[in-house]
Amino acid sequence: MTLYVKSNFLYGENFELKKGILTIEDNIIKGFTNENIKNYIKYDGIIIPPLINAHTHIGDNVIKDIGINKTLDELVKPPNGLKHKFLNSCDDKTIIYGILDGMYELYNNGINYFCDFRENGLKGIDLFNKSYQELLYPQEQSRKILPPNPIILGRPTKTNKLELKQEIKEILKNSNGMGLSGCNEYSDNELKFIRKEINSTKLFSIHANEHIGSVEYSKKHHNRTEIERIIDLNLNPNFIIHATHSESHEINLLNEYNIPVVVCPRANASFNIGLPNIVELLKSNILIGLGTDNFMANSPSIFKEMDFIYKLYHIEPKEILKFATINNAKILGLNNVGLIKEGFKPDFTFIGPNSINIKYSKNIVASIITRCEMGNIDNFNIEINNRIYNDNNQ
Repeated sequence: MTLYVKSNFLYGENFELKKGILTIEDNIIKGFTNENIKNYIKYDGIIIPPLINAHTHIGDNVIKDIGINKTLDELVKPPNGLKHKFLNSCDDKTIIYGILDGMYELYNNGINYFCDFRENGLKGIDLFNKSYQELLYPQEQSRKILPPNPIILGRPTKTNKLELKQEIKEILKNSNGMGLSGCNEYSDNELKFIRKEINSTKLFSIHANEHIGSVEYSKKHHNRTEIERIIDLNLNPNFIIHATHSESHEINLLNEYNIPVVVCPRANASFNIGLPNIVELLKSNILIGLGTDNFMANSPSIFKEMDFIYKLYHIEPKEILKFATINNAKILGLNNVGLIKEGFKPDFTFIGPNSINIKYSKNIVASIITRCEMGNIDNFNIEINNRIYNDNNQ
């Protein structure tokens, strides 16, 4: 099947604004055509690569803004953080519908894929799956949307070795991989055991060097920082989260061992724990991705995250957009996703034609990452790559 879409596109690695008719054949982008095509789908806004959120905790959605001005450990350190106490007091139905509303929020922010760290073992994954089924088949048709694609990383709860082995097996059977809270929650042997049980077809990620307290704890109890432990124990994660407090030698280690970093600077700022050295990570050729972290402290808006990064670091806007598109796709193992380019899947985010906040832009990428908001996202549906976008401009 061949489709033709006429619009304005952010095309290729340099996000060149290109107007024309894009050819899509068998769910693969074939490039622009100069043929006189009459049967095309017209979209008057701007089509950009799919926005991807590489780190969320969507289960926190039901406890927005608890513990304002509490320390990070007081809030989220398992098992007695304020977050865990509140979530343990919630019934399953509340959690399920909180996750459901969180996915609507992701959708309204133009997020096509998101990677969620699911806590609470198999039950946490089961609650997510029940929520996702409700999203796919809502009781109210007015709530039917094109759901964002989830990449779910589970987390074990057992401590007994035999029980842990079985739990990991079941988690991996029902998820995309494993996402651990941090090295400080485990002994060296436990970390090596967990890593050994995760096969190469599944993702493995872990929080590391998130705040100075976790770094100092690791030094005191393990004579190494969390990143140094990850390297020394040959954990070989697909990516780590945060790296907020990382020295130059640790960044060099991440580069040497080809470990990407997903940064969440707004969450770091919200928790008042400092900010990652994104400039040094870039200079060291670290593959950088972007996430928004806890729903309880942050909105899942990648637009806000990109704007925050630009205003703090003044990095080239195209580089920041790469964090949220092609880089996140590479980190999460999404093949041929993240760019509008020949050979890639036709997965798009739509910026509406009535976006007056970018109307007079002289640098469209800068305008998109610093000015676009939820209201700029358009519900435009055509069937591409088995995804339905609303054909409201044909």
